[in-house]
Amino acid sequence: MTHLVQIVIKMSTEILLIISNALTGFAGWFVGRKRQQADTDNQVLRNLELSINIYVKIIEDLKREIHELNNKVQDLEKRVEELMAENRKLKKHKGL
Repeated sequence: MTHLVQIVIKMSTEILLIISNALTGFAGWFVGRKRQQADTDNQVLRNLELSINIYVKIIEDLKREIHELNNKVQDLEKRVEELMAENRKLKKHKGL
């Protein structure tokens, strides 16, 4: 009977050791998965921030270019008006 008790105790100890290792492994996997997810989320946020900064720079460049083009359009409109006035003046002078 003592031999049987020793076998049962040894089996119980091994079963507890297996269960303990399994629980430790699961806990490590769970914590590691959470950390990996957090790292992935942080990388996504960093990439999003970089993308936003790129778009902001593009928008600022486009705004500056639009402003420059508007100035050119105004200058050209003014020059057209001047040329039209000169043309009218020349037509009047030649009697056309």
